Amino acid sequence: MDRKKSKLEKSIFGVSKDILTREIGDNLDTIINYSNNLEASLGTVQKALKELVDRNVVELKKKGKHGTSIEKVDYKKLLEVLKIKYLLCVMPITYSKRYREIMDVTANEFKVPIPLYFSHMRGGYVRLKLIEEGVYHFGIVSKLAAQNLIDSGFNLEIIKEFGPRTYVTKHVILKRKDSKVKIVGKDPESNDHIFLTNFNFQKNENIKYVDIKYSEVIENLISKKIDGAIWNYDDVLEKLIHLENNKIIIEDLIENEGNLLATESVIVVKKDNEIIKNIFKKFFQDEKIPK
Repeated sequence: MDRKKSKLEKSIFGVSKDILTREIGDNLDTIINYSNNLEASLGTVQKALKELVDRNVVELKKKGKHGTSIEKVDYKKLLEVLKIKYLLCVMPITYSKRYREIMDVTANEFKVPIPLYFSHMRGGYVRLKLIEEGVYHFGIVSKLAAQNLIDSGFNLEIIKEFGPRTYVTKHVILKRKDSKVKIVGKDPESNDHIFLTNFNFQKNENIKYVDIKYSEVIENLISKKIDGAIWNYDDVLEKLIHLENNKIIIEDLIENEGNLLATESVIVVKKDNEIIKNIFKKFFQDEKIPK
């Protein structure tokens, strides 16, 4: 009995997964194809379809030799069958206006009929690792961080790109007005900060690097623990008076591909999580993040 129930539940799950990829008015696949793909008997597949109809997950219309079409889908119930009762997104700590805008756009344009929750943490590497491990369904990071880890072999995929200057407007160098830059702060938990720091200071062999938290760059400049560091220009705009009072000046980075990739927001999922990818295809509106 348990074995039969297991086969039936597997078929219900498999058919539901396929329904998620289709639109209202589309035909279902044939019973024979479902049977072959799910390694289930024809009778088990028929029972799975009947179960979905009886649970009011889907309404079907039989059209004889023309197949069976999907008339209506209760997507909340369908996602429950697929064991998705809510979605978890991980993104940067929303200490800047730009990150708050990213969160608002994602929440407003994701028309999914289940709750969407956000978790905030520093460090693109940590966020991407937790997506790969299945702790979160998807995450928002810079394209630079995502591409670096994907290239290194992480089982991840970028499914949405928002374009340059949607993650941050740009990055700049903050440095003390009264000193040469000899000690540079670098956050070891931020892929972007590591890359941008190494890339933009690589020509200076006399630089010494010290580990700091990205969010504490200004404090470390004021205390003279460091002479300079890369920072997010959007945060700079909110602290101009504070910087000026402490004689901290701003220097633009040279615009190139690496620096530009760090400004772009992308949405990343686990590469083999087809259900989440199909949820995005069906429910995420193609809204643009303000630049």
